[in-house]
Amino acid sequence: MARKSAASWNIGARWRADRHYSKGCRLVRAGKPTEALKAFDQVIAILPKHARAHLQRALALAAAGRIAEAVHAARQAAELAPRNHAPLLFLGQIQYDAGHHEEARKAFSAAARLDPQNRVVQAYLGLALLALGHKDEGAGLLRAHLRYGYEGLEGRLLTLAEQHLYQHRDQARSLEDQLTPEESGREEAPAGCGLRLASAVRMALLWPFAMVRGRAALSWLRAEEAMSIRDWGAAISSLRQAEQAGAHPEKVAAALGQAYLEAGKPEVAAEHFARLPEETRQEPEMAALAGFAFFESGRYEQASKPLEITAARFSREYLPCYYRGLCEIALGQPKAATAWFIQAAARLNPHIAEKRLEEMLRVQAEQ
Repeated sequence: MARKSAASWNIGARWRADRHYSKGCRLVRAGKPTEALKAFDQVIAILPKHARAHLQRALALAAAGRIAEAVHAARQAAELAPRNHAPLLFLGQIQYDAGHHEEARKAFSAAARLDPQNRVVQAYLGLALLALGHKDEGAGLLRAHLRYGYEGLEGRLLTLAEQHLYQHRDQARSLEDQLTPEESGREEAPAGCGLRLASAVRMALLWPFAMVRGRAALSWLRAEEAMSIRDWGAAISSLRQAEQAGAHPEKVAAALGQAYLEAGKPEVAAEHFARLPEETRQEPEMAALAGFAFFESGRYEQASKPLEITAARFSREYLPCYYRGLCEIALGQPKAATAWFIQAAARLNPHIAEKRLEEMLRVQAEQ
């Protein structure tokens, strides 16, 4: 009878502990670390040697800003699971995020000894070495282990690179200068014969109809065709003529903003976008153009909202998130940029983090 009662208590205790553990994990994911701590404390009160509860408690403590306690809890988890690399990996992450890079290196190295083939551990070790100034060794590990599909690490590396570049922003080139045409999605070469022929045919077909509608319509047609073959100077000239002839001011302002932006004159483009009503600038396509124009002209606060709209609408594009993060960097808020850079790294360009690593190494080499 005593044995049966002990067995029943053991099953009940484990069930209660699992329930509290699951609750704690949900609270961590919901961004409520203080509440999560209470749940993990209940797990540990029932099962003092529950290594995963100690580990999750460490992460919750770190999220709550209680770093010393988080380190202690992670070390307890490592002692309870001496053959598992995970507690040491999380211990390293906590130390790294707190700026204790040498302690992070020791933890990551210990985790690597337990699981030498683990690419996550090796990549984090590379980050710690890089932060300590061991450029060649750290970069070698990152190059070898970066591309394994773990988006979170790419986001962390991207954030590290951005923080470094923020400190040396006068020396750092922008990401778009490193992008290939395929990655940037921009067509900058002159229009080929095919585009010019198609434009000429459209002009011949539409010219009579435009003449009936008046001088503004003719100028607008010329502007549209100039934009179709990327002749931005001619487009701007025709749009100015359309404006003088009485074309719709809002429509002209939007088109001039796009033309000046493509022509490499973001300051002028931003002035035209600023003329548009707020509700027009909130349309996704217009928000994208206005956001980039404001950003390129140094109007970072104005760029923030349209870039957020663009990022929400074009959920598979990384550039709006990337530029939104750079707005925070330019406004002196590198920590606030973290989530935006992680979103950028998680979208359709798996090579951003690698590019930023290369840029960071280039800047370091110039110092």
